[in-house]
Formats: sequence, structure tokens, C-alpha cells
Amino acid sequence: MTFSTTFTCETRIVFLDCLADECLYVCVSSFRAFIKKKRNNMRKLAKKRILPIIAGCIALMYVLYVRDNTGREYLPYSFPVVRTTEAPRQVTSNKEPVSLFAQFSGLFNRSLPCNTTKSCRPKARTKVILLTYMRSGSTFTGDILSAHPDVFYFFEPLHFLVQEKHTVFDYLRKRKLHSGFSFKRYLIRKVLLGLLNCDFEEMDIDTVSQFHLRNSRTTKSYSDCLHVYPGIFGILHCLPDLYKICINAKVILAKTIALNMKIAVEMMYKDSKVRVIHLVRDPRATIWSEGRYSYYKRKDFWTYVGTFCKNLLEDIKLIARIKKKVPKRAHVVLYENLAEHPINVSRALYDVMKLPLIPSVYDHVVNITMRGHEQNCSMCISKANSARASQEWRLHLDYKKVQYIDEECQEAYDFLGYKRVESRDVYTNLSIPLHSWPII
Repeated sequence: MTFSTTFTCETRIVFLDCLADECLYVCVSSFRAFIKKKRNNMRKLAKKRILPIIAGCIALMYVLYVRDNTGREYLPYSFPVVRTTEAPRQVTSNKEPVSLFAQFSGLFNRSLPCNTTKSCRPKARTKVILLTYMRSGSTFTGDILSAHPDVFYFFEPLHFLVQEKHTVFDYLRKRKLHSGFSFKRYLIRKVLLGLLNCDFEEMDIDTVSQFHLRNSRTTKSYSDCLHVYPGIFGILHCLPDLYKICINAKVILAKTIALNMKIAVEMMYKDSKVRVIHLVRDPRATIWSEGRYSYYKRKDFWTYVGTFCKNLLEDIKLIARIKKKVPKRAHVVLYENLAEHPINVSRALYDVMKLPLIPSVYDHVVNITMRGHEQNCSMCISKANSARASQEWRLHLDYKKVQYIDEECQEAYDFLGYKRVESRDVYTNLSIPLHSWPII
């Protein structure tokens, strides 16, 4: 990065705000690394880490002191601060906050295609929300849908936003927002609208710098750029490349396990290009797999099953109503059907995105469903036999728990075409299907 030596009066003081963020980043990251090490390495670690921690904290306090004594709205003093006996001037303003990128665009010799005065205009003719639940095959499905070169794919955009302890959000355009439970619904809509319109300055800084960015072909280069240029200035430096990829894509795809179906439907009403694919896996398989990865406590199994089945049924009923009104924009896909008929279902899904199943995508689907890893790799996307892998849970989940899930989810089964287990022998015989449904 090449930095210019010419700053406007406002930019000089906003620079202090960003510098404070950078100092805080160094201080906190060093402290986290410090406390995570084993006690027997504390002396060795202290020599390497204690100095960056002290230096970062001192620099942070100094920058914050200078910033806070130079006007709340970053006006009107120049930098460095001139000594004076007068009290710091407090300036108030009703103007819309200016984007940090707009403040520092001269430092990077780069520009964004959209800002507060010019809205983003992505070329995408279709915007798809892949909505599902944890351990329901969404990574596998998203990998198939994102294999086309004209798809911009964002993996789990709501990962940080929905965490209960995460309540303060920093933005490139509006510096800080504090969130309670109800306000998070507003922030979720804000993130999704920003993503579907390629307006990343509308998304919080944690979201545009999260580790999940490396899980998508279209955002990996941006993620790699952030590793080279970390922190706030790194985001400002790398962001134009992400804008370019998103705006030029024909399809914008967001995969999430953290979105309420009601909000997804709201997105459909706001934008006629938005389509929702509701991916569902056999509730018995999903609940078993979630338990393996401690998504819920073992003692809470019975309560969790009731909650899961109730939420699933609500989502199914809602998307069924939407499908009657706009059948081309709302779709329900079952993971087991995709695993057993990968080519046919993939072709149907690509029809939803208004894209052809080109030869490279066809080969990719074959490779990850028929030529992949063996069955003992539960976290792998590719499988040697995806149909067999989708039924693996039947060899592990306790039969009594299966019966309880059948009882709680019966109404959802009726909508989706899943069958109750008639006997223990039927349950463990993988050649007997526990489902019947249309392709998509």
C-alpha cells in the first residue's frame, strides 16, 4: 500500500479513529495469544508477547486521548493538535456519516463503484438465499450451486451477527451500532440487503472480515488479501476487488443456517429478483448430526427435538404459502434427494438460478458425489457415495430417540414425504427408503 502525505482536516482526525482500531486490534490479539499458551511456556512467551501488548495499549490510550480532545465530530482542528488553554470544541452535525473508504480513498488510489450518493447496481438477474439448518447438507449444496463461474457465493454471512454475546457492531459507513435482541433483526436485514446489492459498506466489519470468507471460491481471494493486509486499512485496501466480483456476477448466492424464514420472505417482497431455496434434511439425521457436534446438550435432547420440529414446521408452512403465490421464486429441496439424484436435482436447482448446467459443473457434481472421500469423513464435502452417506445416521442414532423424533415431527413428515420407522429391522436396513418426494 502506498500512502499519500496529503490529508484534509477531517481526514486527519478520522485517521486517529482508524489508528485507534488498529492499536486495539494489536493489543487484543496479542493478549488473547498470551493467555491461551500453557503455563510452562509463560516465561518464553512473555519475552515475545508482553512488549507488543504494552506498546499496543499505550498507543491506543494516546490515540484515544488525542482523538477525544480534538472534537467529537472530527472538526475543526488540524493534525497534530496545537496546544491551547481553551476547552475542546464540541461540534454537532446532522450530516449523514461519511464512509471511511471515501475518507481514505486517496491513500490507496482505488475507488468503489458505489457509495452514499451512488447506489450499487449489480448485474445479477437472480439473487438466491439458500436457507437451511445446521448439519443439513448446506455446505455440500452450496458447493454445487457455486461451481458455476457466473455465481458470486457468500458463505454464512450471518455467522457473527446472530451470536448472543455479539452486541456491538462497527461499520465502514456508520462507525458503531449497539444491538439488543430485537434490533438484531434489523441488522440481519441490513446485512442481507447489503450483500444482495453488493453494497458491502452496509455490512458490519466483522462480517466482511470473517474466517468463512475462505470457504467460497469467489471470496477467497479477498480473504487472502485480508491476511496480507489485516485490520481496518486492510479491509479498505481489499474491498474494491470484492465489489468488482460481486457486481459482475450473474447470480448472487448466500448460504445461511442462521436466517429466519420470515426475514427471507421479507427480502423476497423487497426485491423481485430474490429467490429462496429451502434445503431440508431428514430431521432424524439433522438432529443426530447436530448432537455429534455438541449443538445441544445431551440432557436437552428431548426439549430440543420439540423446538426443532416446531420451527421446521413453521418454516415449511410459510414457504408453502409463498410458493402458491410465486411458484418460481420459492423452492423446497430435500438433501437426501440431491444425494441420491445429484445430476437431476442439480439441473433443477440451476434452473432456479437461471443458469445452464455447463460441463465443468456437471463434472464437479460427479466428482463430489461419486468419486470423493469414504464414509468416515463426516465433515468432507465430497463423498464416494453421497446416497449412502446421507443414510449413515441410521446405523448410529438410538432407536428410542428415532421413535420420539417421529412422534414430534410427524406433521412435518406429512409435508415433506418422510416416513416413520415401522420397526427396528426396517430402521437399520438401508436398502429400505424412509422417504418419498418429487425432485424439487
